[in-house]
Amino acid sequence: MHPKKRLGQHFLTAPSYAKKIAESIDAEPSDHVLEIGPGRGALSVHLKKRFPGFHCVELDQDMILQLSAKLGPGDWVVHQCDALKFDFSKAGFPLHVVGNLPYSVGAMIIKKTLYYGENIVSCTFMVQREVAQRIVSPPHSKQNGFLSIFCQFFGSPRILFHVPAGAFFPKPKIESSVFQLPVRKDLMARLHRVEWEKFFQFVDKGFSMRRKTLVNVLGRDGNKNNHIAALKELDIDPMVRPEDLCVDQWLELYKKSCSL
Repeated sequence: MHPKKRLGQHFLTAPSYAKKIAESIDAEPSDHVLEIGPGRGALSVHLKKRFPGFHCVELDQDMILQLSAKLGPGDWVVHQCDALKFDFSKAGFPLHVVGNLPYSVGAMIIKKTLYYGENIVSCTFMVQREVAQRIVSPPHSKQNGFLSIFCQFFGSPRILFHVPAGAFFPKPKIESSVFQLPVRKDLMARLHRVEWEKFFQFVDKGFSMRRKTLVNVLGRDGNKNNHIAALKELDIDPMVRPEDLCVDQWLELYKKSCSL
């Protein structure tokens, strides 16, 4: 079966990498596990061995037919749906989410997954190597950006291993990496759920003009002096650039800005 370019399909064909992904999930056989985009089932066969009742969501009906033939009967469940529209609660909470994400919508799937908050135990995703490096990027790095702060708000992501282009069919032009993010259990205490969207909009605004100092970017709202005072109160250099802050500093600055 030929991959469908419009769906961004790149099938993992190296069993050793699929097995490593399945083995990296810190869960019990009875735990809820959801695979996104199983495709031809390279990872699914290993998930079924560890988690017999796992769920998966797949948009392509042709892939579902092939997947069913490959996995055979059992307690596993497949949902034909776009992952971005799928209700993850159908797979059961708390939930471990795993998958080889399509390059074109990988970041959107990561954001959708993490917005479920403490209902997600962990996510283990394969993405473009540069995306994974952005996600785990520390402060003072040019790779540190919105996606870094977004993901690190929810936990401490780490890259597990890299996957060469030759492990896929068709062979992509870039390498991939598998990262894992165990979700924090104190998210609501860290920042109430109703504030998440506003906080991430604040971070996104801060990174909108990376070459400028953060105070000049935030100061476009007419409160530059207040933002300078807030940075100084938090013991942050007013000349700092957005990529120099860690997620905790962003969070403190957001809360301080809300009180201006």
